Amino acid sequence: MFKALLPAALLLTALPQNATAQSSLGFTAVSFSLEKGSGDFGVTRADLNADFAITDVHGLQIDLGASDAGPRWRGDLAAHLYMAPTERAKYGLFAAVGDTSHESQTSWAIGAEGIWAVGARGSVSARAGLGSVKPGSNDFVFARLSARYALSSRTALTASLAATDIDEFSYSARETTASLGLRHRIGDGPVTLSARIEHSAFSGSFASKDETRVVIGLTTRFGATGHGVRNQPFAPVRPLDGLFARGTFALD
Repeated sequence: MFKALLPAALLLTALPQNATAQSSLGFTAVSFSLEKGSGDFGVTRADLNADFAITDVHGLQIDLGASDAGPRWRGDLAAHLYMAPTERAKYGLFAAVGDTSHESQTSWAIGAEGIWAVGARGSVSARAGLGSVKPGSNDFVFARLSARYALSSRTALTASLAATDIDEFSYSARETTASLGLRHRIGDGPVTLSARIEHSAFSGSFASKDETRVVIGLTTRFGATGHGVRNQPFAPVRPLDGLFARGTFALD
């Protein structure tokens, strides 16, 4: 899937930037990202998100994505309704649904999230939510905390800590993932390259090993930029990706 979608990313880089400028319909920005992880439980991801201004301080971000963890892939759709009263903060609510190919398996998730500027160069983001995956009626909770610090106008250091927990009578699983990485924008264009090292620790009903992996990515973004976090998109909502990659879900 990663190789098949790479031409689409390159095509987006060739589009004129003014073609995605803010429109009379409220459209403000669009991003397309590809990521590929190494290791036994690495996931290949593709994400498209679009941002729309509802009012001067309210917005809506729509995400469409897919993740490939081996023999099956998952499609995801999410909506983020948020408020950005200043250039230094944005926060709101999100809802997401996902479906697994060639399986009668669906999931949903809801929660709250926010991004806040810290000093002149940094920002932190936080997210917490709950959801369920069926069949099996496995309810779960999840949370994510991440930070970004600009080393220069083009390069930023990133870090994150995320956890997903399922605790049911017949099935339990907990995955915690910590990461550290770099993002670098190429010249003054819309393309950003990223690389990070992440470590996932697993515990639960089914035995599965911990893993350290490398994840590389490419992002193209057009539209509103500016300073602060107002134009920084929310991360995709995929709390179950690591557990699907491990193949540990009970489907009955």
